[in-house]
Amino acid sequence: MVRDRLTSQENLLLWDEFRSGDPEAFSRIYELFSADLYRYGYNLVRNKQLVEDCLHELFLHIYNSRQRIGPTDNIRFYMYRALRRRLTDALVRLKKLDSQAYIFESAEFLVESYETELVEQQTLDHQRQIVIAELNRLPKRQREILYLVFMKGLTYSQAAEVMNITMKSVYNTIHVALSALRTSVAERFDREWVFINVTIVALMGYLAALY
Repeated sequence: MVRDRLTSQENLLLWDEFRSGDPEAFSRIYELFSADLYRYGYNLVRNKQLVEDCLHELFLHIYNSRQRIGPTDNIRFYMYRALRRRLTDALVRLKKLDSQAYIFESAEFLVESYETELVEQQTLDHQRQIVIAELNRLPKRQREILYLVFMKGLTYSQAAEVMNITMKSVYNTIHVALSALRTSVAERFDREWVFINVTIVALMGYLAALY
């Protein structure tokens, strides 16, 4: 799987090349972000066809509008925001979402499996699985914010904009989520006699490196 390793400046340059009409830049953006966008969309809406349709429409829209859209130094943030809005609008049209519903319904922190021969890495892998399991027990909004901020590297302000909530809500939700996560993970480690010498945030960073 292709991973986005671009710096802010590289994001900006790639996006500007795309806006200038460079077909290779558009192909590069698709290569870097399409699979990641699909994963995020599928976490929001467990409907493969709907996610595929909205993702296709999004890429078609930005291509046709490339000369009118503004610059960005974070393509992932720009595309996450656009895809989330498009999915929400599609669900409203399908009358599957009321004003009180929340679309991050059945999301899971899915991490690709990998093989290792080192005992230390195997231990950390077990710790990782515990953290993933406890992450998926958190409320929907908390899962999405942690996904955006810790897994995908968005800033608090960007996460707020993607989710259309206030910065205060982001700060409060992350504080509550991490507190609950520390407690639940510590209880799991205690029950299972797992030795742990890293923090929750460190493990979240480890998970992010796998995405």
